[in-house]
Amino acid sequence: MRLWFILPAFLASFLDARVPDAQQVDFVIDATLPVRDTELPYTLDLNLTAAAPTRIGVGALLDLREVQKVVPERLADNAIVDNCGLQVRLDDLSFKAEDQTMDLDGDVTITIFECSRTGERNFERGEEKRSILASLSTEATVEVRDNCAYFKLIDLTLTAPEEQREQLLEDDTLDSVKELMLAAVDLALNDTPLCPELPAELASLDPAYDKGGPREIAEGGVGVFLEGSVDVSPSTILDILTVLQQQELIPGRP
Repeated sequence: MRLWFILPAFLASFLDARVPDAQQVDFVIDATLPVRDTELPYTLDLNLTAAAPTRIGVGALLDLREVQKVVPERLADNAIVDNCGLQVRLDDLSFKAEDQTMDLDGDVTITIFECSRTGERNFERGEEKRSILASLSTEATVEVRDNCAYFKLIDLTLTAPEEQREQLLEDDTLDSVKELMLAAVDLALNDTPLCPELPAELASLDPAYDKGGPREIAEGGVGVFLEGSVDVSPSTILDILTVLQQQELIPGRP
């Protein structure tokens, strides 16, 4: 008996999965993404295909459209950079997917302060020197590391009003702010990876994802697609059979 062939049917029997054909099974899992002090809902659409006698192909589509709605509101009026001489506050943000890329646009307020040294490692913020409203635009990609998807900004463009641009270019303010913003955002994104977790019934499958990227869902909806495989070892099969027995979907031991 070729267990890799019948495994999708086993999974479908207790996960209410869709079975397009005998060697493929699709099902949907509701999950949450922890962001700061809250958890945001997303949907994981998992596809298993019979790829080889000892391996199952895995395709995971993370539907982040609910996250896409909530995150801009949560990030508005938050400081991206906040040090002695500089504060960059995010005023507005929107992001959307287009095919296999993700575009982000927004507005930031850049405030520059006097900054005085008060000790060998201590500084004190002084009076505000000037404040600038700038627009930002960037693209994001996805890196797969340690079975998680990490968003990463490809680059970031800042533009300021024409009347302020000459002064900003003269003292390199925009370039300095850009580098600080990229560093701050990359740090935040590295602290918030997408690590899709399977329900207990499927945990023993332990899929290994090796590639992925942004994916558009419907019109501009943000998604992330991961691809990988499962090593169908005898212990994995036994774990799944044990779950089926526990749920009384197949007979237990005689």
